[in-house]
Amino acid sequence: MYFNLDKIDIEPFIIGVGGGLLVGRLFFNKKQVFQAMETSYAGRDKFGISKIYPTALGGKEWYSNWSQSRILKTNTFDPLDPSFGVTCGTGAGQGLYIGGGKATWNADSSPRMYVHGPWKNTEQTVYARVRGSVSSIQLRSRANHHGAKDLPYPDMGVDPATGKKEFSCGFGNYLVKWGETGLNFVSVELEIIHGMYKRHLIDKPLVIPKNQFVGFKTVTKNIPGGKIKVQGWNNLTGNHVTGWKKVIEYIFDGTNAALDSQESAQDQARIAYCKDKGDKIAGDLNAHQIWTKSSYWNWLRTNNAKDVDYKYYSIREI
Repeated sequence: MYFNLDKIDIEPFIIGVGGGLLVGRLFFNKKQVFQAMETSYAGRDKFGISKIYPTALGGKEWYSNWSQSRILKTNTFDPLDPSFGVTCGTGAGQGLYIGGGKATWNADSSPRMYVHGPWKNTEQTVYARVRGSVSSIQLRSRANHHGAKDLPYPDMGVDPATGKKEFSCGFGNYLVKWGETGLNFVSVELEIIHGMYKRHLIDKPLVIPKNQFVGFKTVTKNIPGGKIKVQGWNNLTGNHVTGWKKVIEYIFDGTNAALDSQESAQDQARIAYCKDKGDKIAGDLNAHQIWTKSSYWNWLRTNNAKDVDYKYYSIREI
C-alpha cells in the first residue's frame, strides 16, 4: 500500500505491551479516513528512547557523541562531530564540558547548542538535569537563525542601537519553551526572524523538577492544508519507553502567529537591512509564519544556566 505523506497526517500513540510497544498510527486526508495499525518492537532510537514518530525512510538522524572528554568554547564546532556547534559566554569557566555520555554547563550563562541539518520534519529529544538554576529550556526547530560561526548567513548587520552585529536575516525558528523565569510552564512561540517573536501562542502550567534527568521532546511537522504542527513532550518518570506525555501542541495555519508590532526603531532597522538578504522574508514577515522548507539548524537554548547536565540529545527526520 502506498501513502502520499504530503497529503496524509500521521498521529501516533504508544502503548506498552509486555516488553515491547504497540504503536498505532492514524492516517487522514480530505477524501478518505482509515486506520492502519502495526505492532513494533523496534520503536526506539539509538539510546533506547521511544520514538513518537518513526524515522522517515532514508531520513537524516543525528545523535550526540559525548563519551570522550573535551571542552567546547564559544562559537566553535566539535572537532569530533562537525555537525555540532556551540555559542556561550566568554567568561572564566564558560564552555560546554563533555564526557562520560553527557554534556554540562557550569558557569552562569545562556548557552546554545546547534546541530546542522538540513532539517524539516523533525523529532528532537534531550534529557536535562538542573542541579543549580535555569530560567528556561528551549528546543528550537527548522531554523535559519544565526548559529555557530554565524551560519547559515554570516553577513549579519550591525544594530545601531548596540553597535553589535545582531541583524540575522534567515527565518528564525519554531520553538517550545519550558519556563521563562523558572521551569513552571510550557509554551509554543515563533521567532520569525532574529529578535522578532510572537510569544506565548499557547501556555500550559507544568513544573519541571530539579536534580533528576527529565526528558524533553519537540515535534515539528508539515500537515495537510499548508499548516505546521508543533508539539512538546516530557518524560518525568525515568522510563524511556512508556514515560512520554504530550504536554502542548499548536497548529500554525498562516494567520494565527502574526507579529503584534514591527514599528520600533530597532525593528525597522532590522527589516531594512534584511529585506534583500538571507531568506529575503523581511519585506513581509507575517506572510512567512508558515516556513515549510528544510533549514540549517535544530538547536537547544538554555537561559541563565548554571550547573545543568544534558544527555541523549538526538534529532531525526520523521
